[in-house]
Amino acid sequence: MSADHEPPEQVAFYGRPLVWLTRLSLRSPITTIALAVGLAVVCLVYTSMNLGYRTSRLDLVNPNNDYNRLWREYANEFGDEDDAVVVVEGANRDKVVPVLQEVSNLLARDDQLFHAVLHGVNLEKIRGKGLHYLSSEELLGVERFLSEVSPIVDGNWSRLNLGHMTAGMCMRLEMAGLKSIPAEVQASGHELERLSDSLLATLSQRRQYQSPWPEMPQSFATLSELSAEYLLTNEGRLGFVLLRLAPGKDGFARCSEATDALRSLIAQIRVRHPETKIGLTGLPIMENDEMRSSQNGMFWASVLSMIGVALLFVAGFGGIRHALLANLVLLIGMAWSFGYVTLSVGHLNILSVSFTATLIGIGIDYGIHYVARYLELRGASRDSKSCLLRTTAGVGPAIMTGALTTAVAFFAAGFTSFTGVAELGLIAGGGILICCAAELLILPAAIALVDRSGLGGRMPEPLAVHQWIEPLMRRPGRLLLSTCALTVILGMGVGHLWYDHNLLNLQPVGLESVELERKLLAESNQSVWYAVSIADSREELLERKAKLLKLKSVERTEEIVSLLPADHEVKQPIIERIQKQLMALPERPPLIPVDRPEELGRVLAKAQDLVILGQQARAARNFEQVRDMLRRLPLSDCYALLSHFQQQMAGDLLTRLYALRSMANPEPPNLSDLPDSLVHRFVGQHDRHLLKIYGRGNIWDMGALAKFVKDVRSVDPRVTGNPLQAYEASLEMKTSYENSALYALVIILFLLWFDFRSIRYALLAFLPLAVGVLQMFGIMGLLNIPLNPANMIALPLILGISVDEGVHIVHDFREHRGRYRMAPSTAVAVLVDALTTIVGYGALMIASHQGLQSLGRVLTIGVSACMFTSLVMLPALLTWITRNRPDEEPEENASGRNFATGKGTVWRRDEAEHPGQTAHVAPAMRPERSVARAPDL
Repeated sequence: MSADHEPPEQVAFYGRPLVWLTRLSLRSPITTIALAVGLAVVCLVYTSMNLGYRTSRLDLVNPNNDYNRLWREYANEFGDEDDAVVVVEGANRDKVVPVLQEVSNLLARDDQLFHAVLHGVNLEKIRGKGLHYLSSEELLGVERFLSEVSPIVDGNWSRLNLGHMTAGMCMRLEMAGLKSIPAEVQASGHELERLSDSLLATLSQRRQYQSPWPEMPQSFATLSELSAEYLLTNEGRLGFVLLRLAPGKDGFARCSEATDALRSLIAQIRVRHPETKIGLTGLPIMENDEMRSSQNGMFWASVLSMIGVALLFVAGFGGIRHALLANLVLLIGMAWSFGYVTLSVGHLNILSVSFTATLIGIGIDYGIHYVARYLELRGASRDSKSCLLRTTAGVGPAIMTGALTTAVAFFAAGFTSFTGVAELGLIAGGGILICCAAELLILPAAIALVDRSGLGGRMPEPLAVHQWIEPLMRRPGRLLLSTCALTVILGMGVGHLWYDHNLLNLQPVGLESVELERKLLAESNQSVWYAVSIADSREELLERKAKLLKLKSVERTEEIVSLLPADHEVKQPIIERIQKQLMALPERPPLIPVDRPEELGRVLAKAQDLVILGQQARAARNFEQVRDMLRRLPLSDCYALLSHFQQQMAGDLLTRLYALRSMANPEPPNLSDLPDSLVHRFVGQHDRHLLKIYGRGNIWDMGALAKFVKDVRSVDPRVTGNPLQAYEASLEMKTSYENSALYALVIILFLLWFDFRSIRYALLAFLPLAVGVLQMFGIMGLLNIPLNPANMIALPLILGISVDEGVHIVHDFREHRGRYRMAPSTAVAVLVDALTTIVGYGALMIASHQGLQSLGRVLTIGVSACMFTSLVMLPALLTWITRNRPDEEPEENASGRNFATGKGTVWRRDEAEHPGQTAHVAPAMRPERSVARAPDL
């Protein structure tokens, strides 16, 4: 047998069962399509009834991880609900507080959608027990003061006569001096100084009244003024209302009904308060906005990608008929895939919801390669059935290998510990195999059914992509060197590639909830993110709080145990005595008699002499001025001013006594004295206490977050919370993608070897992947496009896409002899394949969600790089390898199409009906063509 009539190679391992299945479907195409559509309907109905959505980021991580177990422990104790935050910004406190109250009141009316509303802490009950917040020493000081004024409290208000008070103070000062007790001398001197300051202010009539009574402890003074404490910051210009949202019906965007109602309510309040800004943020709001944005972006991206893929298919293959069939079959495969997802996993999460775009971008590739080879064969034969069988025999194995390698790239993610990535890998990998099965089994039946009708009389002409490439291959060595140099230049950008962990950078631009979070971080160092530490006792929590506040990375903490003071056993008896002393107080003080000015002057003169001896210079000057004023004032004015001073002093004392009595409830404060909405946030089901820990600076950034996590864990190794969850999950996700890529590479290389049974061919098929990924990372580094948790999904996609293209080219290479020239069907299929993938994923760049944008951007760069490598670099290498192989005659590819003319030969009917068995057909029954074998490498 001559070389020109050498029998073709045996059909590849996958070819025989694929040809058998194709022949089976072609026997009854209507039944095949009906069964496929029926199964698709069943899958869609089953999916609509059973497929769930898990929108919490908690669902993405492995529940058995240490950090996730800590989170679940916290969630079991305190619940896993996060606060939505209404932010009110105004010119001052007086503008903000009324809006906070109005928002809170309106929210409280709808307990179906909102609960645990908190805009301030009502301290009225706590105020009634305010003396418990004084130390034991301060309480004893209050009791001593009451002992000193006990005659007055018992009704002898005449003791507040100015002369009597001054004489008594002078007597105490003299006695302290005689006993040589410096502390008492100093205390009595201060009494006279306060009295002189107060008296001088009243008589001069130019200054406000100054109290002569001793100052109460600072904590007592603060408590006496409090009735409610609002959630304010930035000197009262920012106020907050915290609330929890009803999750609503199960769906991809949780809390949607409550979020919409809340935004509607805020819009109404804005109209009534145009001078204030009212916004909405918080993790539930940000997650809801993110889910809606990504869902909307995915929908329109899917619509655009389907249209774009269809148009590219039509443009690439010169007609709409086969493009429409391939896309309809893809829809059937996607319907089957949804049934598979529902049956195997049962739900979609934040990551796996993107699998539809994956199937559209990759699933159509198999139809592209199938139609490309079929159209080429139909150019040489009018027998649709035989061409379909030969198409399956020719490209079916390459399609299967491509699908398997792509699916493996996803299935490898199932070996990782990150649940979200593992579920995505299982779902996408299975979906790809199902779509491949649909294109190989249903598409032949659909084409046969349509092409045997009147529509099949004219076959479309695909683009002559191979003719565009041919001029580039005239100098393959130079082209290869140029592409290698370009790869080296681009590869230099890999050193600038970085990973962005900041989840805020994935959110849609201009989103109110995200912009408010950024504003709070920038202007007030507030954040909706905080770590949580759980303590079993009050003492443990306060000790931990003190350590945490010493850390540079901690801005502040929140807890409520400090609102419940300790040492009740010591304080309660003292408070009971104080309360008993203050039981009977008059409504107002009686009129106190006034001494004659000359008698009062003698008392004041004595006081002046004593303070001079005690070196109380200011008091001496004050008494000198008071005596001078009394001498010069008319008698009537003198009596009036002295009486006014005594009554003011008595009223001041009575006010203090009433304030003491209002806070002298001996019962110790307890949790029932605080609002339920506050207690619910800080006290768990088993009476464990919560400490919220806020980081300093922007802890959404990885550097600040890592420092914060390390520091808080140094104090409490069991600390948890959203920042720590995000920190660990981000690292684990990154590691999972890297590990899955490594696993996939190993398995893909094995599959390539299994397909080609040659390590050399396997490495050639692997070349577009290796070089394309290098170029992609280099371009990303040069353009400062970071990797992030959203676009890392591109890694398994690029693995599958790149290997798929390499597999088809190497299969095409093995079918030829002499100098390599890419077959027309392979060239157009690889180009349309890459362009449809670029359009399919590039459509994500229209989404407002920056995570989806980055995914579309990275995949566009990666697939473009792999397309360049597949259509230019790899063919240049193959052409250069075979540069010295003579072409004895114009070569034809395996389909019978002549490379030089583009025309096909006529296949013998006997061979067409039995593809895969051509080794047993006599030479006279074969077409007169040169069947090319791969040259030795």
